[in-house]
Amino acid sequence: MEENEYKSTYHEIASIPCEFEKALTNNRARCACARHFWLADREGYACKSSLSSAKCHELLAKLRENSRFLLKLPQAGEKLPHNMEIRVQAGGISGIQALFDTTPGQRVEDIHALVEQAEAEYGSLERLPYNRIVQSVSRFQGRKGSKRRP
Repeated sequence: MEENEYKSTYHEIASIPCEFEKALTNNRARCACARHFWLADREGYACKSSLSSAKCHELLAKLRENSRFLLKLPQAGEKLPHNMEIRVQAGGISGIQALFDTTPGQRVEDIHALVEQAEAEYGSLERLPYNRIVQSVSRFQGRKGSKRRP
């Protein structure tokens, strides 16, 4: 499958994109609204709800903006390099979970439920304590690379 054909088919399957797809594919989280699929030996996720996708889009934009200084970015963009995006997604939702759960390092079992809980507790996604959440982005450690032998 050529890359253009792959992208076209991907967008058909994932007509509502999952904003936290990288966190899901890296097994850092799960979500009740996510629909898992495989396409040409690649894993992907789509969202079952346009409303949930919109909330997650808003949240992810706020996480990127508030992580900008930490990531040494002059401005927050829509897309980040892969490793930074995983760090923002996985570290960000882990930080939100830490606002409610004192057991650190647990996988987020339902992003949708967590976003709903955060919105109910703080009144809106705008009012979340991002200064505390970004600390989890800072502490986030991705997979360790394999050591190459000379």
